[in-house]
Amino acid sequence: MSVEKPVIIAGAGIAGLSLARLLQDNGIPVIIFEKSVSDRSQGHGITARDWAFGPLLREVGNGCSEEDFQHAVAVDRGVGGRGFADLSFRDNSTGEMLFNPEAHAEGHNSGLFRANRSFLRDWLAKGVDVKYEHEVKSVEGGPGLVRVSLQSGIQYEGSILVGADGVHSTVRNLVLPHIQPEILPVVLFHGKVHMSRAKYDSFVRTSLGPSNVAAGVGDNFNTFLTVASAGNDDVHLDWSYSRARQGDGDPLWMPDRAEVIKVPQHLLKELRSRDMAPPFSTMVNADAIKRDRVYNWRARTVTVPPADLDAAARRGVVLVGDAAHAMPIFGGEGGNHALLDGVELFRHFRDAWNTQNGVLQASSIEALIQAFNKDAGPRGREAVQRCTRNFSRFHQPIDSWKKVAVMANRKAGAGA
Repeated sequence: MSVEKPVIIAGAGIAGLSLARLLQDNGIPVIIFEKSVSDRSQGHGITARDWAFGPLLREVGNGCSEEDFQHAVAVDRGVGGRGFADLSFRDNSTGEMLFNPEAHAEGHNSGLFRANRSFLRDWLAKGVDVKYEHEVKSVEGGPGLVRVSLQSGIQYEGSILVGADGVHSTVRNLVLPHIQPEILPVVLFHGKVHMSRAKYDSFVRTSLGPSNVAAGVGDNFNTFLTVASAGNDDVHLDWSYSRARQGDGDPLWMPDRAEVIKVPQHLLKELRSRDMAPPFSTMVNADAIKRDRVYNWRARTVTVPPADLDAAARRGVVLVGDAAHAMPIFGGEGGNHALLDGVELFRHFRDAWNTQNGVLQASSIEALIQAFNKDAGPRGREAVQRCTRNFSRFHQPIDSWKKVAVMANRKAGAGA
């Protein structure tokens, strides 16, 4: 079976686009479709890490440098920035720095930076023909000849189907319907703030400094502030507030409510009871947000066991990104593992293509999927476990955080 039949990718997120970009740049036929509209916004920031974007840049043609990449996708590219991020944990009640688990010199983005997700998607999609408003309906066939029917009635034939369609993956539900997301027992609200540059400089940057993110920890709760995009005239920011679920009667535990809702009165009451200092009190402020609509986010995880990944491979299907290993949103790992998935799957496909002169038999395609799963699967599953464990630790008493800070700073001092 010739690989003239294209690689079919469902989902134009980070994993799907990185794979499509690299396949296309290397002359391997690819079709990518996305169920959402073309102008959807995912303008929030993520922490991009060099262990993920480094391999991507090494594969992209034209020698894109790290500096050029940062200037293209950083949240503060509008003011010539490169997404500097100070990931220090701060005491919500005082704004005091407790410790930095990933310290690096101010102004030098060694190893990580803050990227705007929409900027990153646009950069990855350069030259890629994404077919929007197309959703998978059914999958038939196997490795080498996968038949994909869409909700619109259109049918495609490909050599392989890549499920890169997120935590609620339609592809995964079709081939592995028993694998469903797990909702963690966490209350999590997210909001957006748009302000003038002058107001940002006066009321936020004075506390935030040059960083594009601030991580706050309190007494069994935490708040995160992030710059989504910054220009000379205005700044778009995101805030989040989270804590552990407090029993069956928790009024803010609303997993069945819509994702976007009017600010609950119980949330306003709870925020007013919290002791917060700038910059957290400036943005996570009950009076400031009382007329807003907020995101009632669910912290979801997905883990696909090896045997199920192999079962999907026998149907010519491979899962990447959140479709295979969704993890809690904090820590910046989900987007990075999605990016690395796209790069690693491309490498497996390219190596098989080059070894067999562009003619891949069904057995070869199944083998390359299994080889990818063997490499990426343990990495993704371990990351889900680690991020879930770390996320649960965010909601501990402030005294416990101060003890962690003492030990972390002592260890950093010893290693200096």
